[in-house]
Amino acid sequence: AIRWMQDNVQGSPVIVEANCVEYHWCTRFTIYTGLPGVVGWNWHQRQQRGLMSTWVESRVAEVGNFYNAVDLEYTRSFLDKYGVSFIVVGPMERAAYTPEGIAKFEQYAGQYWTEVYRDGATSIYKVNPQ
Repeated sequence: AIRWMQDNVQGSPVIVEANCVEYHWCTRFTIYTGLPGVVGWNWHQRQQRGLMSTWVESRVAEVGNFYNAVDLEYTRSFLDKYGVSFIVVGPMERAAYTPEGIAKFEQYAGQYWTEVYRDGATSIYKVNPQ
């Protein structure tokens, strides 16, 4: 999935993916593609922002709320707020967030986002223009 993004995604669109505590394999897409993410690597972002590190912690919480949300209004406002173009749903997201929240991606594919990549339990969705 990372290789697919490296080969097929042009420009610098924002992606959203699981974010977790340091030294776990989260933010793997932003790390290995160079694409901007809603948060990036949590610890690095907190180091770079010093006194404003609470902003980073707030974004980490919002990423969790986004993946766990069953409320589509919240989901769509999150995508708009951060200008997200691609949503990653892989084993990490499935392990870190609720099944009810993860289910919305497949359920609303074609309506709010379009699946552009799938391999096993990993899907990448491109956010449809509103």
